Amino acid sequence: MSRARRSDGELTREKILEAAGELIAEQGLARTTNKSIASAAEVDLAAINYHFGGRDGLYLAVLSRAHRHYLDGEKLTALATGALPPEEKLGRFLEMFISKLNEGNGWHGRVFARELLAPSVQLTDFVNSEGMGKIQAVRKIVSEAAGISEDDPALLPCMLSVVAPCMMLIVAGNRILGPVREIAAMQTQALTDHFKRFSLAGLKAVRDVNHSI
Repeated sequence: MSRARRSDGELTREKILEAAGELIAEQGLARTTNKSIASAAEVDLAAINYHFGGRDGLYLAVLSRAHRHYLDGEKLTALATGALPPEEKLGRFLEMFISKLNEGNGWHGRVFARELLAPSVQLTDFVNSEGMGKIQAVRKIVSEAAGISEDDPALLPCMLSVVAPCMMLIVAGNRILGPVREIAAMQTQALTDHFKRFSLAGLKAVRDVNHSI
């Protein structure tokens, strides 16, 4: 009996999360009411408070799910601390992003894009709860690929240079006509190989400059 109740609860929570994700992606957080989410999920309004502790908790869960869609924290940490060669780690990291681009116009990318362009007050909670671990994993991956110490000031711009093209494709992706859509539609392996090659060349240039100083 308890197992059945737990499964029903998990199903209800998932329905609320998916409904909220779809509505927030379409309308934005400010224009999405708890009532509309409950109606779309076909649950009682009180279920939002029960499963998420209120509106802020629900949006934090939506934001976490959207981010995890592109970068799973456990997989990212395992990659960063694994035994693969640095260049291979960088390629696998880029592939995590790029492999999601051709999955259609799902709500994850649209929520992700809204948060990047207009950060919410919940972003700080997200960074503190799980974002910081992902940042540290990316720092380690890029540090090893660049041959630059993790505490070197030059590393942060390197991280941005590696991640920014992937973020741009998530924000724009197949939603904007023109070259960006054509790039997003490229085969995952071809685009991963290009980003990896381009990133490694830039990281090598930064490393060479650092060593010459």
